[in-house]
Amino acid sequence: METLVALVAFSFVSSVTPGPNNVLLWASGAEFGLTRTVPHIVGTALGIGLMAVGAAAGIAALVASVPGLAFTMKLGGSVYLLYLAIRIAGAHGLTRGDMARPFGLVQAAAFQLVNPKAWIFALGAITTFRPAELPALGGSVVVAATMMLVVVPTAALWAGAGGAINGLLTNDRRRRAVSLALAALVVATVASVWI
Repeated sequence: METLVALVAFSFVSSVTPGPNNVLLWASGAEFGLTRTVPHIVGTALGIGLMAVGAAAGIAALVASVPGLAFTMKLGGSVYLLYLAIRIAGAHGLTRGDMARPFGLVQAAAFQLVNPKAWIFALGAITTFRPAELPALGGSVVVAATMMLVVVPTAALWAGAGGAINGLLTNDRRRRAVSLALAALVVATVASVWI
């Protein structure tokens, strides 16, 4: 029980703090509203849960055994996230019409593969919180399911906040300020991966 409580706390802190997922959820909520962002929310949770199961199945060992693979993954994810930060901080800020459509379930799940924060979250949860008293598969499923159950409300919080705050952003100056702040959060996330 203590391990489960610690896992829930770890999952909450990892998923509610600013990062690439939450910035994208915020932007989607601002652009499309909470209801249309639900597939993005569920896809984010599903992607992180699948990463945790993958980590338990040996991805962590593969990353550790192949020299340079962890660095390459970190570098590729960082480059992509910096690209997203540049797009978010774009000349017009977050305005209606910036996104053609919200992320779907598969897109949001696949995004986790290039998200360094999601990798750290999944690998950290599996290696630290998998219950020793359960078989490896059962323990991995418990960790992944717990992570997904925690990610859904925290992701919904960010998407809902984006939708709520969007109504207050009545002029270009305010929109620009929010865009720059969100872009800075993504850059800070990238920096934290390398520190």
